[in-house]
Amino acid sequence: MIAALPPPAGPGDRVGVAALSGPVDPERLELGLAELRRLGFEPVLADNARSRRGLFAGGDAERLAGFHRLAADPRLSAIFFTRGGHGLLRLLPAIDWELLARRPRAYVGYSDLTPLLLQLPARLGLAGFHGPLVAGELAQGLSPEEESSLLHALAGRYPAQHPLGGWLRRGAGEGPLLGGCLSLLAATLGTPWFPDLSGALLFWEETNEPPYRLDRMLTHLRLSGNLAAIEGMVVGHLPPAVGVDGASEPPDWQDLVAESLAGCHWPIGWGLAAGHSRPNRTLPLGLTARLEPDLDRLLVGLPARLER
Repeated sequence: MIAALPPPAGPGDRVGVAALSGPVDPERLELGLAELRRLGFEPVLADNARSRRGLFAGGDAERLAGFHRLAADPRLSAIFFTRGGHGLLRLLPAIDWELLARRPRAYVGYSDLTPLLLQLPARLGLAGFHGPLVAGELAQGLSPEEESSLLHALAGRYPAQHPLGGWLRRGAGEGPLLGGCLSLLAATLGTPWFPDLSGALLFWEETNEPPYRLDRMLTHLRLSGNLAAIEGMVVGHLPPAVGVDGASEPPDWQDLVAESLAGCHWPIGWGLAAGHSRPNRTLPLGLTARLEPDLDRLLVGLPARLER
């Protein structure tokens, strides 16, 4: 399914700030809120945004209630997320998707939020924005490139061009852009929350994973059969290349990925500036995208827009 853009959001709008995953450092949260205000937004915090319970920003019921309260607020044109970490998977079965469907809006996040963002196109026909976190990139201050990418995405200014750094397998491909953090994709395999990748361009990125785990996740995806019908792949930011397990040389990520995906026929673009390193460009998951080998870029298109 090709998703539609949510209604536009921009400076002057009220936006929610939800906390569905890990607990948030208070100082980083305040810095991120200040950056949202600098961009012209009026942030509205979830009730649990400053909560901490073990690994999470409050208990499961508390995190879910905070998110649903924001989702029910008709004054909010977008909902951002405080941080990733872990916790969203525990809440997926209890999310009120009918509530989200009644008020189409932009949802912006990545990392642990990957499964939620991928359910927006599947369940609501709505693009989800793989973009900055409030206590992450926003707390550090967006670069001009990141700011432009985020604001243009929220305003619905498409098509958008994203340069690629190279190719593992040069070629053209077109389909809805789906994906996100590789470890979260792997975590949903075999569950109802894994996306239908048929005909898609699969984007993925990763952080803090040693080479053997990255290889295992890619091999798991390939062996599952879910990559058989994709139209192409786009690789974003990867962990710093450092030697592990006694190795004196850091891994060659391109060689490792090529070996993990040996036998796959579709094009693989490399070096998209999105994910757990800077710059982290905002990507609309669910919109039609095209790999353009002659121009070394990913072009993300524009579907019909949902009305408020």
